[in-house]
Amino acid sequence: MGRHRSAGPDGGARAAADGTAAQDTAALGACAQGAAAGGIAGDDPRGAPTGAAGGAVAVRRWFVTGVAAAGLIFCSLGLLVAAVVPPFTGADEAQHTAYALELAHGSLPQLDTPVRSRVPGMPGLPARCRASPAQVRAAVDAHADGLCGVRLGRPLSNYDLVYTANHPPLFYAVEAVPLGAGEASGHPLAGFRAARAVNVLLGVGVVVATAALCRALLPRRPGVAVGAAAIIGAVGLIVVTSGQIYNDALAMATVTGLLAVTVALARGGPRPRILAGLAVLGPAAAASRASGAVALAAVVPAVAAAVALHTTGSRARRAGRGLAAAGALLALTVGAVGWFYLRNLRRYGDPTASGRIADMFPLGGARPSIWQVLRDGDLWWYVYRGFFGRPTLVTGHAEQVAVGVAVVTGAGLVVAGLRACARRLSAVGVRGPGADAGPVPAAAATAQAQVGGWVRGRGPGPASGPRNGGAAVGWPLLAVHCLLVVATLVGYVAAGGASFTRYLLPMAPVLAIGVAASCRSLPLGRRGLPTVAVVAAMAACTLVLVGRELAWKRPALAPLALPDRLRAAWALAGPGSPRVGLSVLVGCAVLGGALLAVALWKLGDPAVDACRQLRGAPPGEGTGVGAARLGVAGRGEQGEDRLGEVVGERVPVGLADQPHRAADGIEQGSGDLPDGRDVGGDDRGAGGERFQGR
Repeated sequence: MGRHRSAGPDGGARAAADGTAAQDTAALGACAQGAAAGGIAGDDPRGAPTGAAGGAVAVRRWFVTGVAAAGLIFCSLGLLVAAVVPPFTGADEAQHTAYALELAHGSLPQLDTPVRSRVPGMPGLPARCRASPAQVRAAVDAHADGLCGVRLGRPLSNYDLVYTANHPPLFYAVEAVPLGAGEASGHPLAGFRAARAVNVLLGVGVVVATAALCRALLPRRPGVAVGAAAIIGAVGLIVVTSGQIYNDALAMATVTGLLAVTVALARGGPRPRILAGLAVLGPAAAASRASGAVALAAVVPAVAAAVALHTTGSRARRAGRGLAAAGALLALTVGAVGWFYLRNLRRYGDPTASGRIADMFPLGGARPSIWQVLRDGDLWWYVYRGFFGRPTLVTGHAEQVAVGVAVVTGAGLVVAGLRACARRLSAVGVRGPGADAGPVPAAAATAQAQVGGWVRGRGPGPASGPRNGGAAVGWPLLAVHCLLVVATLVGYVAAGGASFTRYLLPMAPVLAIGVAASCRSLPLGRRGLPTVAVVAAMAACTLVLVGRELAWKRPALAPLALPDRLRAAWALAGPGSPRVGLSVLVGCAVLGGALLAVALWKLGDPAVDACRQLRGAPPGEGTGVGAARLGVAGRGEQGEDRLGEVVGERVPVGLADQPHRAADGIEQGSGDLPDGRDVGGDDRGAGGERFQGR
């Protein structure tokens, strides 16, 4: 038992806490002894005690259920957009589609490649036109009104070109499969619809990757990971870009997955699955969009630090292995994707062809300084509203939802900060300043280490690897990543570009994690009620804004109520019966919401005994008695996830909330143009002239 200290008015409380701690460590010892003897109530296939295995299975089951529910909600919204939004009415969708079709025909397009109309309703030159990029460029510069023997009745312009050809080709190679199959089978419109559906599936990857990233950062908070996945799946801008043919969904999925694998590397060390994930996701992120290449600027140093943390020996040896791992990732990425950026450099003068794009679509007006951009509150409010939909349409109830999400997030952060301060003051008051908690018996410390091994899925024995590696590398990695993303937007606006919210999408999963963590700190937050309310409000807001977007693009639909507007839009652009299709999507969304609520309730602060069984009260907690804060040296344990200090209780060493590791397991614009033409822009003219709502 810990030393008995009776001096001072709080001596009784300290003695009670020490006695409770002794009982808890004794329970841990019983768990460890049962494990060594073959299990307490039977063995699982790996020899772990049934209590530990049962708790792990229960948490894993509800975690997977919650993420699946978030994906179901997202799919319902994304497929609705894919069905009701008319083809090619979003700015740049025709150019993205033309890029994929060029790949399907075996050629990599250039910025001067003409858009060929290969899908009904697609703007551009006739599909049979075989003019070379040089010929098309000459015709555009001469303001010719025809090409390939076809009179357009208007001068050719840069909008008739595949100006999205500066993007790397991975996304377009994926979309080339359904588009090419539809064209080859004589049903190009069906291939186009299939390509939109494929992009929705890529959006599901964003939902899963967000959950994985949060799981790696906060392994003891599975409910926060589920909440973050649901929140990211209800963001209007992500839903709209995933329901049409744009490359953002794949870029977000690969970048977020790369961040998640890097944090898992820092937490668990260089295991085969983690290294394989890095080898795949690093090149994939850079091959999806330039934002993926920018993300590598933060990931590569983090990989070096993570490998060094898990390397024994001298400093030189640790630094050498870290640099070797980072160099291997960088070399693999450059070898796989570097050729494309070099191609842009040779043809257009820079790796992303941004200079050539600026020449094609010149900007006017004064250019603000970086300091002016950072201080422009109206600009950032405009950008924030862009996450929910077209900013000019985010009014009324939609604007109230946007404000409400910000208020709930801020309130959650304040409550979390107050709770953290109260816990620290309470700990000082009970134990006294500088008081020594006394040693924990060796048997208890061994038991804690053994149970720590069980909950990490390694069997009896201490958990290996630096205990705080995930936090030490993960949070700085995300901070640098977010700074790079914001710097990209600020630099673009300072250079005279438009304030595209889409440029902030790579950091949207990090923002979703923050919102979910804030919701958890609110009253009833551990049972997921604030999270469910936020997700429901954001999903409803997205639905309303999709209806407003339809009325903006097709004014004839404006007088109709939202349900009738959606049915009419489906009848005009979607497949099958509108009544059946909408009923199925509504049913899936309701089912997803119900499963999400149940999963968050089950994952919300489950009562855990010393053997990880989901029953009883937390160790040492009873009426009027706080949970004992055990540590291997008798001190309060902060836990591996630093955010746990803010959004949840402290957790004893070896009794992690989560029994398995994370590593195991709207300005609707495309951002392609620097002059404000973007997703949601209209394509009213035959030549693709667009109006960007401001």
